[in-house]
Amino acid sequence: MQVSKIILRIAFLLVLLFSFSSFNMAPQEEPVVDFKTEEAAAYKQMSLEAAKEGEAAIAVENLRKYILATGDFSILTNSAYEYIYDDPRLIALQDDYTVKFSLSSFFYLYVGLIGIFIAFVLNIRRRTDRVANGLIGLFVLMHSFFLIHTTLYISNYTFYQPHTQNMSTFLSFLYGPVLYFYFKRITENYTFKKADLIHLLPTLGLIIVFIPIYTLSAEEKLEVMLGVGQYEKHPYLEYITTIKILSLIVYGYFTFRLYRKNAIKSAKTTPKKVKLQRTIMIIHTVYAASYILYAYIFIKEDFKGAASSIQFLAMSVLVLYVGYIAYANPQVLVGTVQFLKKEIIKYKNSGLTTSFSNELKEQLVHLLEEEKVYRQNTIKLETIADRLGTTRHNASQVINEHFGLNFFELINKYRVEEAMKLLKSNKENLNIIDIAYEVGYNNKVTFNKSFKRFSNLTPSQFMKLEGGIV
Repeated sequence: MQVSKIILRIAFLLVLLFSFSSFNMAPQEEPVVDFKTEEAAAYKQMSLEAAKEGEAAIAVENLRKYILATGDFSILTNSAYEYIYDDPRLIALQDDYTVKFSLSSFFYLYVGLIGIFIAFVLNIRRRTDRVANGLIGLFVLMHSFFLIHTTLYISNYTFYQPHTQNMSTFLSFLYGPVLYFYFKRITENYTFKKADLIHLLPTLGLIIVFIPIYTLSAEEKLEVMLGVGQYEKHPYLEYITTIKILSLIVYGYFTFRLYRKNAIKSAKTTPKKVKLQRTIMIIHTVYAASYILYAYIFIKEDFKGAASSIQFLAMSVLVLYVGYIAYANPQVLVGTVQFLKKEIIKYKNSGLTTSFSNELKEQLVHLLEEEKVYRQNTIKLETIADRLGTTRHNASQVINEHFGLNFFELINKYRVEEAMKLLKSNKENLNIIDIAYEVGYNNKVTFNKSFKRFSNLTPSQFMKLEGGIV
């Protein structure tokens, strides 16, 4: 557990460190780079004179040379260019370097800020599995950080705040491992070991490689962005994208194996959690697939193409989806780890053997699925224990360990599932209260409450959705 806390704290500190050290939205009025030369002054003079004479090609060419030499973007608003304002070459140059804020930029920024809030809320929540919360919170935070970086980049804000360039690059190799260990935690109650720190080595190596770039001055970073610095415009891009793709594929494969194994085992006992995991897997798969296309397009065309939009949208949907689940049904996000942990301590000295536990579990499944004992409105744990021929303590342990639920949750789960079947078919035209009595409830209020908990719908809403008659 101590190792897991160290891993999560390191990761969060890295994100917050780069966030607070480099994120400043306000564009500077003065040019960041101020090393104008006589040659640059000549470019400016020739550009302005050519613009006034209507010679657009010469004006734009010298304007570009001047910007590359000085980093002075304010010249783009010079009134002299009004003479050639409709020239496509000038429009393209202005589009490359002036701040622009589109609806998509606003959306990505909005989702990114929401994601940071979601990650914060997930990690201050008490009485839950903090490791699972920390991992899914970190996963959301990384996507949010990238979306904010994306907003700054496509809006050209990075030219005015050079320290924001590459601010999310150090997260590139963390997406796969974080999602994998989140699934491992909620499906297997996995406890971190010191050996797991090896999964941070690629990220650590990337940070070490980028330290010389991150420590450049604002002027030097602007030169890099303009393509005239000591590094390429996007340093080590091919290597980073290749390794990230491999990371997404490898960890995606292991994550899918965990999901599939858990889905088979928990489809009946915890369908909501399986559905959540499946949705996250689908969104992440779309993200990974689009990233492969995006990486190619980014290298070739620099953020142009549909694949980049698909990737950003997939990340946005993932952030918003986790945020919705965190608000509407937070216990689904963290599995049954915390509950099971308490039960393991509770039953630590139990004399119930594994083989006998499995045998009791099979008998219990028979009672529930074949004899439908949950239909008895007076059913108690003692009754189940008597039918199993064991003690109340052993019966409770079997339910806890094999179903991840307590006795009343298990009974209500089977009752609600039976009620759903009756509501779907409703061959006898039963009303809701009749169905509640049929499956073992004594009153409609308790039935409605249990039904809403397991299905997120009231019985009436469920019937309307299924086309039934209330």
